[in-house]
Amino acid sequence: MAGELQAVIPMSPALQEFVPVVRAYLRDLPELNRLIAGEETGERFIAWSILDAMARFNGTPHFTTLSFEDLLSFNQHYLLLRMTVETILESVGLLQTRNHINYSNGGINVGVNDKTPLIQSWLQIFSARNEQMITRVKVALNIQGILGVGNTGVHSEYWAVNMTYLSY
Repeated sequence: MAGELQAVIPMSPALQEFVPVVRAYLRDLPELNRLIAGEETGERFIAWSILDAMARFNGTPHFTTLSFEDLLSFNQHYLLLRMTVETILESVGLLQTRNHINYSNGGINVGVNDKTPLIQSWLQIFSARNEQMITRVKVALNIQGILGVGNTGVHSEYWAVNMTYLSY
């Protein structure tokens, strides 16, 4: 139980299909992990990171709340993947910082879990890019909503007066 996420994560088919995409992007595959056995990030934690990324997306201003599937339907795989990786990097960085220790013996210094500065630099890159992308996507979605698809949007004064558009 210790060290493992115990919450039940709702896994839609689309979410189940996206987890391996995140793992492939991270290159968190047993054959590529030379310093650890197996995978570093579990499937449930990746799923939680995806949901956390969605919470971040929906928690930012611009009046847009979307589901995971909605964001995919708007072709925002790129943004969703990078927001998820940012969440994972934050968690890995916290773990590395918490477990960091330096050994020194006979003039030889060895650091264990001393990757925090490297992770922080990647985190800054992802964070800055993601913030810009979230803003752009939300502005675009709001403009799309204002222009209207179907009966939504902002109508002209003719709509208010005549309840329809005049066709001339």
